[in-house]
Amino acid sequence: MSDEKRREGAHFKGAEGAVEPTSPASAADDDFSTSGDYANVGRSAGLMTLLIIISRLTGFARTWFMGIAFGVSLLASSYNIANNLPNMLYELVMGGMLVTAFLPVYMDARRQGGREGANAYVGNLLSILLIILGGVSVIACVFAPALIWTQSFLSDGSEMETAVYFFRFFAFQILFYGLGSVFSGVLNAHRDYFWSNVGPILNNVVVIASFAAFPAIAGVSEAAAITVLAVGTTAGVFVQMACQIPALARHGIHPRLHVDLHDPLLKKTVSLGVPTVIATLCTLVTSSVMNSTALAVQPGTGSSVIAYARLWYTLPYALLAVSLNTALYTELARDATVGDDDAVRDGLSRGIAQQFFVLIPFALYLMAFSFPLNMVYCAGAFDIEGVGLVSEYLCFLAPSLPLYGVCMLMQKGCSALRNMNPYAAFMLIGAVAEIAFSLTFAVGAGFGMPAIALSMTASYLASDIGAFWWMRRRLRGLRTAKIAHGIVGGLVLGGLGAAAGAGVVAALETFVSPLISYLPDGSVVTAGMAQTFAYIVAGGIVALIVTFAPAIVLKFPEAEMFRSILRRVKR
Repeated sequence: MSDEKRREGAHFKGAEGAVEPTSPASAADDDFSTSGDYANVGRSAGLMTLLIIISRLTGFARTWFMGIAFGVSLLASSYNIANNLPNMLYELVMGGMLVTAFLPVYMDARRQGGREGANAYVGNLLSILLIILGGVSVIACVFAPALIWTQSFLSDGSEMETAVYFFRFFAFQILFYGLGSVFSGVLNAHRDYFWSNVGPILNNVVVIASFAAFPAIAGVSEAAAITVLAVGTTAGVFVQMACQIPALARHGIHPRLHVDLHDPLLKKTVSLGVPTVIATLCTLVTSSVMNSTALAVQPGTGSSVIAYARLWYTLPYALLAVSLNTALYTELARDATVGDDDAVRDGLSRGIAQQFFVLIPFALYLMAFSFPLNMVYCAGAFDIEGVGLVSEYLCFLAPSLPLYGVCMLMQKGCSALRNMNPYAAFMLIGAVAEIAFSLTFAVGAGFGMPAIALSMTASYLASDIGAFWWMRRRLRGLRTAKIAHGIVGGLVLGGLGAAAGAGVVAALETFVSPLISYLPDGSVVTAGMAQTFAYIVAGGIVALIVTFAPAIVLKFPEAEMFRSILRRVKR
């Protein structure tokens, strides 16, 4: 067996239930004796991508059922504002700290104390989270009106009564997000990416059932239907967290709940994570401004337009960039733990090139397919006017996608290097750029929703410029030729693919049947979901082939993930 295949097997044995060596010392020696396995990042990402595809398909079904039930409406805005707020509050209180600090510190705990040290650290952290996040959840429930106001201060606050009711149930998601984040971090540290990616699928299934029941229950009592949806949405987050627990035991993780505020690893977690509070606060403020501005320039429906557009915007990021970043983060953290800056520089440069090469084409696809993508929503309460609003917003939002992916990778790079101060500074710069752009052009100049969408490009561009500058200094350079190869390849191949895919859709509308027809009386007839989906699939397949087939044939290093996916499909 070749060394490369042996390493590939090591990547996935955690998901198959293998048990670590019994001796802490042998575990540490086995896992930290070599540099990070960057060659297999694409393979790990391929496994995660297959699971995330299922997750996103169920996520689409979840949003589709929401569109049928709510449409582009005040009720949809109320639900989305209330449902996004727990995640933002969790990130502010603890999430940013855990995401950026847990994995590197857990690596230290394993390296220094083996399995026993890892169990002690995890048990202490979980106990503290139960106390802090449990208390925050209760407080958030009590002060729900004030917290919802932060998301709608530029609009009429009386419109948000339903959002307040939703949030009193959703507030308890804060605790579940925290516990689930620790469980995912442990599993990722052991290169077990299975259950952390299955969890969102189960979450979506629970929420889909709640949305599916909503119209029938609302026919009897809208208040009862809203309550069922509120409980179901929170139950979905609980299931996402709880499904990971059995997998921990397979890696020898049996944490004992206890509180030790003097644990040096806890202090290290806090010191590394504190700067992320600034970054998270920036995210919270910009999200509040975005929601409030959207409701101001497009009363009642602005926030729901953002929510529907973000499903398509985050789809390629979740399918491809998240899996790449997650697999790469594990290797960066391992190399940074032993002080191998050269390996970190090479791995980070490889990751940046992959982000650009993968996400630039998909940003172009989103612009080319914006209208047919949102035609899929057109059912129930979601009408053709809503399709137009969401499509326009998506076109102006799409250019920020590759910059977003790189920004999230830089966050993980700073975390692996145990210094989140630069990331906090970059996010602050980006937040100022986003808010200034949005208020100046969306509200001041009257450009409305498109300017709010473009403010994301201003934000991530400012953040990425700062991140590149700092990383080059910290790592004594980056592999700029490798990064440029990813950017140029993404632009050229992505542009050709987007043009080819759009041409296929245009040909189908011309020679087969249009997606929209206008009758003599002025009424509009829209194509069915099956026809719309078929057009998207036909155009999308052509776009993907034109973009990525040459990269796979020519063995572009940025296309390793796609080669891995093809190998797994052939099996």
